[in-house]
Amino acid sequence: MPFEYGDVVILTDSRGKKYKVMLREGGVFTFHRGMVRHEDIVGLYDGSTVKSTKGENMLVWRPTYADFVQKMRRGAQIIYPKDIAAILILADIYPGARVLEAGTGSGALTIALLRAVGDRGIVFSYENRSDFLEIAKRNIHTFFKHASGEVGIGRLVLRPRDIYEGIAERNLDRIILDLPEPWKALPHVSYALRSGGILLCYLPTVLQVFKTAKRISRMKFEIMGIYEVLMREWEISGISIRPAHRMIAHTGFIFVARKRSS
Repeated sequence: MPFEYGDVVILTDSRGKKYKVMLREGGVFTFHRGMVRHEDIVGLYDGSTVKSTKGENMLVWRPTYADFVQKMRRGAQIIYPKDIAAILILADIYPGARVLEAGTGSGALTIALLRAVGDRGIVFSYENRSDFLEIAKRNIHTFFKHASGEVGIGRLVLRPRDIYEGIAERNLDRIILDLPEPWKALPHVSYALRSGGILLCYLPTVLQVFKTAKRISRMKFEIMGIYEVLMREWEISGISIRPAHRMIAHTGFIFVARKRSS
């Protein structure tokens, strides 16, 4: 399918640097190696090459999920794609699931959850900051309408609500908390999560992990695991292959527990 005005694309220069651009009539992308007119991209296909006014060849791609979320507008700091990938597996997010997340933040995890639950699933997302909620709404809308063009995603219910004050839903399959003090929400989680359901907390520090584990050990939950994900890229240059000088190391702990029936 060729690119059209309104589409979001990723331009990649000869050094591999990526730029996110929304195509608009009369629009021009400008960088240190010249300009690219949006009209020169419209009609091209995913993976095509376009030349800047200074002769720089740039590849044009439809953005992957990772491309989009790392360059989208942010309110709260996003969860890195490497952690989101692990969250989807460790929380066992499946088609048709009823999932609650708090907080919504900038919407990066929300997008991944909507893709994972499919058109039979539903995602409830709590966020108590109205500015974050507006940013998340725009990011989610832009991704599914202009960047991915996907169909068959889950239904989304955004709630301007503080989860520490309670959870409206019941019989949830999964609950994911990206909060500074998740232990304060545990009594509400216990009522809202079905027996056998999974609670996953994303926690930046060891102290948060300790406090969560201490509180949850007194409740009808079984701790399934505590993880962190490290990711290192490798580079190929000529006949040499070696690890990159920089890597994405610790970003947060993934704390997983499952609700017992008794």
